[in-house]
Amino acid sequence: MKRRALGLDIGDDFIAAVVVQQKGQERQVTACAFHERGGGEDIADLLPGLLTQVGWSSGAAACGLSLTGVSVRNLILPFTDRKKIEQILPMELEDQLLTPVTEQVVEFLVTGTDGEKSVLLVACQEKGTLRRQLDFLERGGLSPETFTLRNMALAEILVRSGRMPASFMLLDAGVHAINMVLVHEGGIVFVRHLPYPERMGTEAPLAFSDGMASIINVPVATACITAICEDIRRSIGFFGLESGIDFSPEQVIISGSMLQIDELRIRISEGLDQEVVPCSLKREVEVTLATELREEWQPALFDHALALALQALKKKQGINFRKDEFAPQRLLPTRPKIIAAAVLALVLLAGGGLLLGIDYHSLKKSHDKLGGQMVGIYKETFPEATKVVEPLTQMQANIRDIQAPSIATPLFSGDKRVLNILADISARIPKELTIHVTRLVIDQDSVQIKGDTDTFNNVNVIQGNLRKSPLFDDVSIISAAADKESSMIRFELRLRAGGST
Repeated sequence: MKRRALGLDIGDDFIAAVVVQQKGQERQVTACAFHERGGGEDIADLLPGLLTQVGWSSGAAACGLSLTGVSVRNLILPFTDRKKIEQILPMELEDQLLTPVTEQVVEFLVTGTDGEKSVLLVACQEKGTLRRQLDFLERGGLSPETFTLRNMALAEILVRSGRMPASFMLLDAGVHAINMVLVHEGGIVFVRHLPYPERMGTEAPLAFSDGMASIINVPVATACITAICEDIRRSIGFFGLESGIDFSPEQVIISGSMLQIDELRIRISEGLDQEVVPCSLKREVEVTLATELREEWQPALFDHALALALQALKKKQGINFRKDEFAPQRLLPTRPKIIAAAVLALVLLAGGGLLLGIDYHSLKKSHDKLGGQMVGIYKETFPEATKVVEPLTQMQANIRDIQAPSIATPLFSGDKRVLNILADISARIPKELTIHVTRLVIDQDSVQIKGDTDTFNNVNVIQGNLRKSPLFDDVSIISAAADKESSMIRFELRLRAGGST
């Protein structure tokens, strides 16, 4: 029996579609097409023509999103049970997102466990943005069952191929940014979106047109590649600091539209001091091409869409934003299935009523016993509790208190530590910069600063000045993104305290 699946890749530079047909263990690409996104068209305008080109009407489909606008972070929770993680995770994210967690679709992967702790890779997408994207797709004639992140889909299929080393780094190079994915011991552990330096927005050294990538300003491109390689190194260092993993990729692979530029790949290899290998997913997973596609197939354009099509053929999925209110509508069952379900429901109802009548008192006794055990466990865990009404809710609240910093940094200590830190930070931020600090947290080991400013360069200036301070061993830019409404740059800095503090 033949199965067909569509992979739709919505990148920042173009959208691409690939159709894969599977018969037994044989998989073949039967159609592929792409369309550039330089004209400002909506996806809904481009999609009908793209689906017509690949001859798609219905079947399993997976869609991959760019990391632009998606918040991805690593967290550790003191649970291994997935249901507990789903309950506690929104509370953990409440103070970490720019918009309320209730307005976000939250997905996560468990990337590792340590005793009773779970290490998570969490991805958050605003519901309003996701709703608009699904509406665009439906208007274009597509309702995919899977809505995931394109870079993670490619990394997952590379891991499944069994041909990759245990630890590798995947770089997706586009016109405006590089996305990095770290794989450690066969699993995705870190994802980061790295925009090129701000000056590229005005000088534009890279271009993508008519399906071809090119460098149009070599000096600026070289400077930007050098800067982005430093960001990649810094991100790997930050991941190692947060996770305790000494990550060193055995292989670095590059994909994306800029894969076509050999010079760019060579420059990145020099910047990272490690060979960067071009990605070819077709080769790694042993997928064949229809005869008429062999000349037009380009890994730079179609690798992500191919990964999504292969993912659509699998039952087990990783990150999928189509959940809860965004879950795909299921087709109505056939009449024989309805009749069979109705008969089964009547049998179960009759049997259930009989059992309920017989065992009611036994079940009530067991329920009361279990309730008493739950209260007993709560009181044993938190002996200071005097009144127990809802053990689960009260335990969640106590756990949040336990996870909060146990020692607050005193405002006046022997050497007035906090005042020294505040004075040093204030003195090192130039007065001519426009900056509004929205959150400042100081603990025993670090300082966290969140705020708004008017340019990306201001963030780099602040980071550079603070690095000169003897009070801090390291100053990292955790995030920097433009606000859609105010055009201000929202940023977050983390300052690791040094011995001088």
